[in-house]
Amino acid sequence: MKRIGIWFFLSCKRHICRLSFVLILLLLPMGTFFIRKLQKHEDSGIRIAVCAETEKGGSRKNQEKSLEQELVLALSGRQAGDGLFEFYPCAGEQEVKDEVASKRAECGYVISAGLRERLNQKDLKRNIRVYQAPSTVAAKLSSETVFAAMIELYDRELFCQYMEKKMGDGAESAGDVYDKWKKNGSTFDFTYELIGSRGKAENMQSEPSVFPVRGIVAVYVFVIGLYGGAIGLADEKKGMFLKIPYGMRFFCCLAGQAAPVFLASLSGMASLWTGNCVRDWGYELAALAGYGGAVVLFSWILGRICRREETVCSLIPFFLVGSLIFCPVFLDIRRYVPEFGTVERFFLPGYYLRLFN
Repeated sequence: MKRIGIWFFLSCKRHICRLSFVLILLLLPMGTFFIRKLQKHEDSGIRIAVCAETEKGGSRKNQEKSLEQELVLALSGRQAGDGLFEFYPCAGEQEVKDEVASKRAECGYVISAGLRERLNQKDLKRNIRVYQAPSTVAAKLSSETVFAAMIELYDRELFCQYMEKKMGDGAESAGDVYDKWKKNGSTFDFTYELIGSRGKAENMQSEPSVFPVRGIVAVYVFVIGLYGGAIGLADEKKGMFLKIPYGMRFFCCLAGQAAPVFLASLSGMASLWTGNCVRDWGYELAALAGYGGAVVLFSWILGRICRREETVCSLIPFFLVGSLIFCPVFLDIRRYVPEFGTVERFFLPGYYLRLFN
């Protein structure tokens, strides 16, 4: 066992120097990390400036109760990730112009003073002014969000006005009724259940949404294992194992092939960690270790069948493309063509990925 350990260490060192895939080992987790950062940056939303126009001669108390101020607070108080746009308040119209001109904001909205009075008088034009650059379409896309927030604040008054017109003095409690039904959310109630999907919701929430990290890691370790098997055949032809006792050659050969798989698995584990895909460290390590062992054994058996490193290398593109197509790396093709489930059994990444589905 001591000889196997020494041979395993020497094989790791030789593969690092000879195969020169240390760069790939570093690029995989680093690429996952930067993709994750880009995803978080994209989730922050499109920045849009918004402000309420100050009414001349208005008191501070009246300004705080105005509809335009409430609209600014409603837009800027939206939670992060709630929609595509991120609204932030500005002190005045000039600041909105500066934000748009400096491209810190895609566009800007200025809510006119006396918005409630204008709406009550059916004056619906030029109540909200928009500043935007000629090259952006954010204003057209975000206008629906702005008007939806305005109506959400104003529809209570519309309801009260409508009930007063229809019922006269009997509409005094219309506002209370509106608030009651809006808070309890019982006007419409839909209940649905996905059959056979219980227990999967929590797992689905922790999965990354833009980059199939686990699938790429599975295929990456598989390809490195096949390449290690080809290198092992080349080493046997060179007589590298002749000086080793016959009973130890098999284990030393496996140790030599396991060296690149071990390094690739370390890189893959780092990628899963930086990609926020690790659910349970114990389960992840056990699954990846078992998968790496299966890859080493598969590569050794394939080498015994082919007998030539050129043949093994020529099969690498076949296993690479087959794993990407038939295994659930980017999509689960079995959902569309169930017959392909039989083909998936010939590719090891599918077994590893099914452990997490």
